[in-house]
Amino acid sequence: MAAVNTVSKDLGLRAASVMVIDALLSCLPCKDSKSGLDRPISPLTLLTVYASNNTLCFRAKGITERQLRRHLERLEEVGLIQRKDSANGKRFPIHRGGKVIGAFGIDLSPLLARAEELFALAQKRRQEADELRGLRSYIQKLRMECLRLPVGEDVSTFLEGTRNIMRRASTTLVQARAIIDKLTDVLMGVDQANTEGTQAPVATIESKTTTINQPQQNLDDTARMTATDGRNVRHKEPQKSYTKKTTPDSNTEFWNSLTVLSEFYPSTPRTERAMVQIIFEFGKMLRIAQVTLTKAISTIGYAKTLMVQNQIAGSAEQISNPDAYLARIISATKHTLVGHGQLSNPA
Repeated sequence: MAAVNTVSKDLGLRAASVMVIDALLSCLPCKDSKSGLDRPISPLTLLTVYASNNTLCFRAKGITERQLRRHLERLEEVGLIQRKDSANGKRFPIHRGGKVIGAFGIDLSPLLARAEELFALAQKRRQEADELRGLRSYIQKLRMECLRLPVGEDVSTFLEGTRNIMRRASTTLVQARAIIDKLTDVLMGVDQANTEGTQAPVATIESKTTTINQPQQNLDDTARMTATDGRNVRHKEPQKSYTKKTTPDSNTEFWNSLTVLSEFYPSTPRTERAMVQIIFEFGKMLRIAQVTLTKAISTIGYAKTLMVQNQIAGSAEQISNPDAYLARIISATKHTLVGHGQLSNPA
């Protein structure tokens, strides 16, 4: 039950569904008839629960029968139970020689068969939770140091947003690491200015970012990258709006709809160059290769690329390989578009 509680979000289960699992397990015949103590489950243990709905509802903290049926359907959908219905839909045991040899009811074999998988995933989630707690503490320390610096309005807005992000229970490791990158950049910019004996500039959010725990080879490649970040063609073009048929208000509305990304970049980008810079910077945080981002921009456009990045950041725990995820979307788009993006005709 401890493992199921820990991975319930990964399984798509609500708290009430977890209580139903607990109620089902409590009905297994594991008590010793003489001592009354629980015994380990053995190959001879009957794993089919035939308790009545009233009993299960009571043991699941008093939920209704309608709620119980809904949660049992959900548990069957995610592959934790299997219902063995009798001809009349009732649950009952099958006796032979005065002993229960089988039953019609709710089979818990699928749950127990996945025990090793659930234990491993629960251990991983606990380790991530421990790491996140450490990162939260470190972010708080960096944030307090940044608040003592002369910062611009964009950094001030980011620092305020950082506090709100770290208060959320849904904050991910990707978000925490990205925040540390930006806070570190702000502090390094001021420290470098003080070391050189020049007046410390007002810190801004435009500083370069790198990803924590990035392989050393990738860090070296980043260090060797020119100031143009491999996009010198864009720098030769005059600045222009990244969308020709929208107004500044509609651009802001679109940007605010990117709930995760806009927390890292509060100011709405007004030029194509600014949009490209954000796509590549945020892509580094998400561990997406530069070549994949370039293909995405040319295939699905700036807006769709940003929407996918926002989706990846919001579902970081479920998307283990962001680069492959974006590549699949690009591949799927290529099969539905031809020429300059017009829809292909299946006929």
